[in-house]
Amino acid sequence: MRFLDDRGQFGLLVSPLAFHRLFRFQFIVEGRLVGDDEGCIIGSVMTQLTDRPRIDDERLDLLEVDPAAFMEVMATDEYLHDSTIMSSVESLDRWTVYSYVRAKCFTMVARQVSIQEPGQILVANVDEVEFEAIVNAARTYWLNSQ
Repeated sequence: MRFLDDRGQFGLLVSPLAFHRLFRFQFIVEGRLVGDDEGCIIGSVMTQLTDRPRIDDERLDLLEVDPAAFMEVMATDEYLHDSTIMSSVESLDRWTVYSYVRAKCFTMVARQVSIQEPGQILVANVDEVEFEAIVNAARTYWLNSQ
């Protein structure tokens, strides 16, 4: 099941698998699937999604002007990295995903990890209220599917 914003730029894919308590879980960022399609336990990421940090740091403005510099800041600043990284689900093992709320706007930034060269930086921005509606719908679906 896909839960998307009206523009199809941000969302969650949550699908139960035949195996006990395993789900396919992926983000949708810029309309593209982020994460692998292997089964995983998604309770921790659902909890993480309901409690995204509110951050008002001017360095976040780098995302609009220099996404690569933004990713460098996120990787090297301990507070920004630790508070925004989405790392609690196995399907994101080959991805770097940051998310936060700033000025009532939810932002998710994703980049596939690669040995040869860094992947494309994907960005989704959605109103905080719309983000919460997507997460709540996906969470309700997940809980009812167990």
